[in-house]
Amino acid sequence: MKIAVNKLSSSLNKQLPKIIWLTGDEPLQMQEAADLIRSKVKQQGITEREVYDVGAQFAWHSLLEATASLSLFGDSKLIEVRLGASKPGKPGGEVIRTLCQQLANSPDIFLFTSNKLDAAQTKSAWFKAVDQAGLIVQIWPISANQLPQWISQRCQTSGLTLEPAAATLLAEKVEGNLLAAAQEIEKLSLFVNKGEVLNAEKLLSLIEDASRYSLFDLADACLEGKGNRAVRILRGLQAEGTEAPLLLWALTREIRQAFHLAYKLNDGLPFDTLCQQLRIWDTRKPLYAKASKRLTPLQAQQLLQLANQCDQAIKGSGEPLNDLLLQLVVQFSGQAPALISS
Repeated sequence: MKIAVNKLSSSLNKQLPKIIWLTGDEPLQMQEAADLIRSKVKQQGITEREVYDVGAQFAWHSLLEATASLSLFGDSKLIEVRLGASKPGKPGGEVIRTLCQQLANSPDIFLFTSNKLDAAQTKSAWFKAVDQAGLIVQIWPISANQLPQWISQRCQTSGLTLEPAAATLLAEKVEGNLLAAAQEIEKLSLFVNKGEVLNAEKLLSLIEDASRYSLFDLADACLEGKGNRAVRILRGLQAEGTEAPLLLWALTREIRQAFHLAYKLNDGLPFDTLCQQLRIWDTRKPLYAKASKRLTPLQAQQLLQLANQCDQAIKGSGEPLNDLLLQLVVQFSGQAPALISS
């Protein structure tokens, strides 16, 4: 049976067929459809998976051997066959037809994925056999006119609400690239308070913020005591894939300086003299001046202890690393920003 990708979930909830064929040229939808099928298969208690990549010299008969052989654990298994741009040809077509005939007596489930099938393939005997024995999911590109609606629906799934103009703006920004749109929506979900409705202006500022943040911006926001901004930068850097050791390095470097500064200021030494000794540039003096008025030597020492906890989490202590980094940023900046609850 042929179905559209948006009907896949409901169809799988009714029945999990023994053979499913995903065909299309849109990477994100193909990936998410395959992930959905794998998830449904696992829910059926099938955890073993075999993957075959089809090339020019692919031995199609190996698929018959795979389903005829016993599973490692004596159970059913998911057999994935990835064709990409390859075509089954006559040998593959015969094997696929044989599989379709034998599926009723097989404990296994087959998932085929391929690029968009041409007209000749959709008229072939093997295609008709799959159509009768299982599901064929045809995945079509999202048109420019459909993209704002697709973005709005995906945002709702992520707990976001976009005004129509904002959805249209995001569609223009990603230029039809669904993967880019999904990544932007994932980033936005980190920045936006629950229940907030984003207009086009707010959306644009968040997108621009997320793309221009650096490790130095994170440290500076903490020194300056701007908690909301510091948390936004942290989440933006994490969404872009910045590694935790780099985040911790940037924070710990400034915390150590702030600790030395707070400790020696407590002894009554002049601020400018200390900045010279600690090699703090003139352009950064205002940041450290604000931090020194906010942090006591004890607080700075506690920050270093928290940074050490983060380091141990990176090394596998089992503590929640992201929570610790967020706590470090909040305590370093000296504020509890509203964005933490989002």
